Amino acid sequence: MYKLLSHNDLDGVGCGIIAKLAFGEDVEVRYNSVSFLNQEVEKFLDQKTEDTFLFITDLSVNEENTIRLDDYYKKGGKVQLIDHHKTALHLNDFEWGFVSVQDDEGTLTSATSLLYEYLVKNEYMSPSPAIAEFVELVRQYDTWGAMRSPITA
Repeated sequence: MYKLLSHNDLDGVGCGIIAKLAFGEDVEVRYNSVSFLNQEVEKFLDQKTEDTFLFITDLSVNEENTIRLDDYYKKGGKVQLIDHHKTALHLNDFEWGFVSVQDDEGTLTSATSLLYEYLVKNEYMSPSPAIAEFVELVRQYDTWGAMRSPITA
């Protein structure tokens, strides 16, 4: 089972769409405001759902939940945080955190583009020109039109 906690804006919803395409009915998607995410993470950790892979996208957690997530991960819990905001770069210090503001060519990223790349790279889904186009349109909207060629994999 998978759980995705994501932002309630277009980029966060894009992550939800990509997760549904990858995992179908095996993923529970919850969209959150910036201020509500930490409550959702606390609830997840309190429920002790060790068999669920937690994805957090387009949002970052507070210091207390960072510590709790790291402990959860070190005890064998599955968690992956994927974000593209500069304010979350410190989460790259954790094995379960991946924050990238721009790609190797200097193009601004979005959580949707990073999640898609993660899921394709880790073979949770196959690359698709149609999905790649959707991902690129979300990325352009979220980054105010920063251009690059469509994602190819």
